[in-house]
Amino acid sequence: MYTLFTAENCTQCAQVESYLTKHEVAFRKVNVDQSTECPPLQIFAFPALFADTELLGYGTDIIEYVKKKSQTI
Repeated sequence: MYTLFTAENCTQCAQVESYLTKHEVAFRKVNVDQSTECPPLQIFAFPALFADTELLGYGTDIIEYVKKKSQTI
């Protein structure tokens, strides 16, 4: 399962979350502005998608990552 780190008032976060939900991608959401949990790596842009401690992508590039990943399955 993926972990999606988001922030408050983040348009790209909302876009990515909506895409993942619509395409039934399993993920856990962590809003860094409302949680004490931090990403496993120091990042400066949100949203950020992780698989365990591996950064898979950030911003709307996450959508492209998921599209490519689903094509290889």
